[in-house]
This record gives sequence, structure tokens and C-alpha cells, in this order.
Amino acid sequence: MILLFVDETSDAKFKDYFGLSIAVINSNFYQILKSDFHKILSDSGWEINIEFKGSYLFSANSGCKNIPVDMRVEIASKILELNKSKINSRIKFAYFHKNSQDHRKDYLEYLPVLLDKILPAAQKAGDKDIIAVYCDRRSDMKPIEIQNVIQPVLNKRKYTLLENVVMTDSNFNTIGILYADLVGYLSARIDTIKNDIELFENIPPDQLENNGKIKKLRSSQNLINAIKSIKAYTVKQDTGKDKKGEKGKK
Repeated sequence: MILLFVDETSDAKFKDYFGLSIAVINSNFYQILKSDFHKILSDSGWEINIEFKGSYLFSANSGCKNIPVDMRVEIASKILELNKSKINSRIKFAYFHKNSQDHRKDYLEYLPVLLDKILPAAQKAGDKDIIAVYCDRRSDMKPIEIQNVIQPVLNKRKYTLLENVVMTDSNFNTIGILYADLVGYLSARIDTIKNDIELFENIPPDQLENNGKIKKLRSSQNLINAIKSIKAYTVKQDTGKDKKGEKGKK
């Protein structure tokens, strides 16, 4: 069975920034991923009633406050390393972003487009043509709305949806959504910091090395490089057509 997890990301400074992050996990790997994910957090002293999400990564005032930022980056590195197996990746990631005036509209419009790009045709052996879809909760959207827009893609790829699309609040136990959240957060930080011309213009060259945002950019790039399989997509704003870029291996 295929497990698919979806999360959205945005940016506090660039209000029009919209990103969709997807993590795809074969159910055969889920038990070991969840067990090891929780062991990494427990061994680090992370509190079990606090989720480990991207927005907490570089903020000492959020999340588990007794864990310093450098240790959080180390935790994230270990968690992302879990996606690697000896032969193939245990998790396949896809990330999409565009400028958006209406995040809700673009979520429903582009999620099926992204799924159509990354979902392979279903295999008929065993339960490999069953797919479960979990999305981080949004107050402006119902699960049936997501289900209605992605169902044609699932039909095209010959998948049978397990019950209904599930929309849930992320927490310590929702590791699939937390993976999608973490990769989405890091991808968005790389995009926005690299494209923040004003930031680079206002930092003297001799201060670049110690600038907090530059450090965040480098840490985010290093963490994303730990992922074995990730595909990134964007939209050309002048034409509306998809422009694809890819990192990692299939």
C-alpha cells in the first residue's frame, strides 16, 4: 500500500509564496521509519507532546525549548537520513511552489497536477494498488474537496483510495505529515532566502559568514541534500506552464 502525505508551506515575509510538499512512503517502510523517528526524538530529549516541525527548527523560542537550535538541526539531519535504504529511498518527496494570491484555490488546483507528475502507475500485486492520503488540517477546506480533485488522478494511475482522504492535526505521531512539513519548510527557506535580493544588498560582505539568515540557508541546503529522492516543480508566472527541476535520484 502507498501512503501519501501532504502539507502546505508559506512565508511570513513573502505573503504570496505558496508551496505544496508531498511525502510518499511504501507501507512496508512505515513501521521502521516511525520507530526510528521517535527514537531519535526521545534520545535527544525532545518532549513527546510537542511535534517536530520545520518552523521550530531555527527558533529557540518555539517547539521544545530545552533543545538548542544546533541540536535541532542535528536531529533533523538524522530524521532525513532515515529516508535512505541500501538500494532505494524509503520516502520519495515532491515539492511545488508558485506566487499565489489565493492559497486555497491553488492548493486544490495544483495538488492533482503534482500528484499526476509523481505517482507511478499502480502495481496490481498484493495491495500495491491501494493508496491512503493524509493532509495537514486547513480551516478553509474539507477533506472531500481534496478527494474530489485528486480522484481523477488516482483513477488514471489505477489506485483505489483507502476509505476517504484524511485531514488531521499534525502532532508527535503524524510522522508522514511531519516529513512533508519539514521538507516543505526547508525548500521554502531555500527559495525565499536565495531570492531575497534586499537581504543580500544590505549585508556587508565581511558579515555574510555570520549572518543568521545565511546560516539558515546553508543549513537548509545541507539538510535537503540528505534526501535521496526529491523532485521540485515551479510555475513560470508569465505563461502559467509548469517548469520542472529535479534533485536526487529516482
